[in-house]
Amino acid sequence: MHRFAVAGTLIVASAQAGVIRPLTIDEVAAAPHVVVCRVEKIALGPFVAAAKGARPAAVRHCTAKLRVLRAFPDFKAERIYLDHYCHGSNFAMANGHPAYAGLEPGRTYVFPLVPHGDGWKLLADEGYGLVVPVIDANPSGNPPSSKREFIFREIVNSLLHGDYPDLFRFSGYLQFRHARELNDEIMAALAAALPPGDPRWLDISTALLATEPTRLSDLAASGPPRDFFPDAVQALAARTLQEVPIERRREGILRNMLQHSALHPQTADTILMSEFKDDPLLVQLLPAYLARQQKGAVAIACSLAGEGQLALRDLTFAAALRVLRDRTADYTDTQGALGLLIHHGSDEQFEEYLVIMKEAKVHDRSRYRQMWEPAWEDKSPRILPILAVILDDPRGVSPWDDVRTCDFGGALLERHSGQKFGYKQWDKMPLPERNAALARARAWMKQALNSASSAPGPHSAASLPARR
Repeated sequence: MHRFAVAGTLIVASAQAGVIRPLTIDEVAAAPHVVVCRVEKIALGPFVAAAKGARPAAVRHCTAKLRVLRAFPDFKAERIYLDHYCHGSNFAMANGHPAYAGLEPGRTYVFPLVPHGDGWKLLADEGYGLVVPVIDANPSGNPPSSKREFIFREIVNSLLHGDYPDLFRFSGYLQFRHARELNDEIMAALAAALPPGDPRWLDISTALLATEPTRLSDLAASGPPRDFFPDAVQALAARTLQEVPIERRREGILRNMLQHSALHPQTADTILMSEFKDDPLLVQLLPAYLARQQKGAVAIACSLAGEGQLALRDLTFAAALRVLRDRTADYTDTQGALGLLIHHGSDEQFEEYLVIMKEAKVHDRSRYRQMWEPAWEDKSPRILPILAVILDDPRGVSPWDDVRTCDFGGALLERHSGQKFGYKQWDKMPLPERNAALARARAWMKQALNSASSAPGPHSAASLPARR
């Protein structure tokens, strides 16, 4: 736990087991300086060793070059340097901590700054809500009279004038907060600036909904939303959605989720499948997003096909195979494509999956690992030929131990098949014991594949479930 005595106030960045409590803007305002800066560059420094009770794994010391846009109190410097921690290559968390600021070059934030040698540091080493995502544009109106007012004006300015990614970033900032903390103030400020039905209400509610997916029927539940949802994101989503004319809500959210699926592909897929999978407008609009190869669109189309939507079947299978060939494809799209081809692809389409996977095995190991990831949980018989590929891969998984990809394959095959090959705490087994278990797994796999080769494939495109 980190404590910082600032201006006579004790600030606690909570790192207790299982506790995620973001710093309030009152706590952030206790810093000597609150400064709006754009991150120009982040220099990665040396690794900082793990520390019991603070860091379960090594992190990096980093220095950010910041351009000062405005501050309270007034700040003379145009550019400053911020010392802070960054996530290292093997970053790990325990009970939600440590949570570092996660600064991104080109982004703008409110920074609570404390002098640190010749530079600056944040109010706390770690914690949720240490920095507030805002926008470059200066808020209008009278100058603020306090640091808290300065921060709140920046928040409202972002909601009123930021683009959709800015709204989504702020929605993430609201996570883990109680609705009582800021929501009433935010709603009052928005209502004073936006008339009912203004398109900005829909954008704000969509960004909030994409941050914490919630059924629209729940958001429209009777009773004051501030009481129905104690969570700040869900409560504010309910309240802002009430400002959208009811006849425009569903279509507006559907269109927004598709339009911005590249920004939040997983939650767009979740919301569209839970609320709109039977909506003809989704089937009508989706092909254009597939044609422009927008991130997130393939995941949505694959989910629709898995639900039995046949109208876009051929287009979706073609897009799924294209995604597998694209080394830069989004992870959510890739996982959607893998699931569709494993469960509903024809024998020829699944065979192409295996060919692409074997090519990635040689040329792109990161992509290759993604392509056998379904083997961790999927129970389909088609997992067997996927496991056969990794059973034949003796390469190490990481430079820190001697565990091989084929060891993963053997252990996964033991779980998938229900057979006992001799794996016991397989990642700690001596190499001779792993080799013996691997030999048994390979022998069983050879027999299983020989038996399967004489039978028709268990799945095909024709096995898509009937439309419900």
